[in-house]
Amino acid sequence: MVVIFQAYFEYPLSMNSDAIQQQPQYFPAFSFCNVGELRYDQFIDPFLNYTNANNVTSSNDTTTITRNQASYIPNFLLEQLNQNKSLEQYFFSLSPMLYQCSFDSKPCSAADFISFTEAGFGSCYTFNAQLKNTTAQTPRYAILGGTGLQLGLYVYSQQYVPYVSDGIGMISLLHNNTQPPFLDLTGMYLSPGRKYKISYTTTITNYLATPNSQCTDDVPQSMKGILSNYPSADYGYSQALCIENNVQIQTYQQCGCVSPYAWDKRAITLPGTSNIFIAPLCNITDTCYLQAVSVYLTAPISSNSNNFTCPKRCSNVNFPVEKSELSTPLEWQMSDIKSFVENSSVPLPANWSVMWRDYIRMNYLSINVVCETNVIDAKQQTLVYTTNTLISNIGAQAGLWLGLTVLVFAELIELLYHLLRFTCQKIRSKM
Repeated sequence: MVVIFQAYFEYPLSMNSDAIQQQPQYFPAFSFCNVGELRYDQFIDPFLNYTNANNVTSSNDTTTITRNQASYIPNFLLEQLNQNKSLEQYFFSLSPMLYQCSFDSKPCSAADFISFTEAGFGSCYTFNAQLKNTTAQTPRYAILGGTGLQLGLYVYSQQYVPYVSDGIGMISLLHNNTQPPFLDLTGMYLSPGRKYKISYTTTITNYLATPNSQCTDDVPQSMKGILSNYPSADYGYSQALCIENNVQIQTYQQCGCVSPYAWDKRAITLPGTSNIFIAPLCNITDTCYLQAVSVYLTAPISSNSNNFTCPKRCSNVNFPVEKSELSTPLEWQMSDIKSFVENSSVPLPANWSVMWRDYIRMNYLSINVVCETNVIDAKQQTLVYTTNTLISNIGAQAGLWLGLTVLVFAELIELLYHLLRFTCQKIRSKM
């Protein structure tokens, strides 16, 4: 009987797989950023004012940046943020980049995207996220055989700040509508001069909640601050975001500041409080934040308190993708793209009138995101030893022992009967 209870409380688990046909399905969220991050024409004047004021340079030349000047860009951004100044004006806005947008052959616009900031990429944009406080139908549904999401984007590489980015293009990610994107970890680079077809399938994995396994879908109070980086989106719990949040909180508790390289996630909520706090950023030369990050990431899981554990999510939706590409744009597309660029608010290169075709090929890309199949790969974690199994086994064991007891008792009665009968017969034979 002890073995039965021991097996039950070990919670043995198995993962069952199934293929489910579902039509329609939710279309995933699609996020992207311009890898250039900083827009030169918006950035150069404030930056030169900073370097001149700090005696780094005494130049008023706004046409170029030297390598030495560029080394002060992180310090400039850090100072702006610690003075609670917005960096948004230095980043690439969506409207000048969005040449074309349609979803299932219906036009869309910049108003159909939400924005957020990502350290290293600046302003980023998401289509079809789960939204807060809206009457619009979100997320949208995907139709198998439909045209999906079609985007035409122009990256304006002539406005990239030298020494900030070592490539030209976009970084993108297909993700769950209720999950924040992690472009720096899992994003996919897209180069200009290409038309990309991104076809996806859907996989759903559900884990059993405590005590059967360690998972959660609940957003702890301590993550309210970091989720405020996505003010328009109704995002839920994420293990990766939980880890980033805990790193920032522990860094602040040890150093009084947070990592300058995660400036987009400096809004934190300290354990035991409910207020969102904008933490100051550590100086780049300060090694305290590096030590705090190392201590947290290398500490055994058992040593973390309940406030700093990050279990996996119970309900997970992922979108494996296949990417293919063609050359673009073609000659018949050139004139329309040229008109779009010339009517944007972004300054043109000095030799645009001569080299505009080359510039378009260097900066234009097209994206088509489509659903590959209506079959969902569903995985469900189940208990091998359920409560019903426990009760059945207890009943079987009890029945077995009870059955043996009755049998022994019956045999004992039969034995006594035969002994009594034998004794009586022996007495009669002597009389």
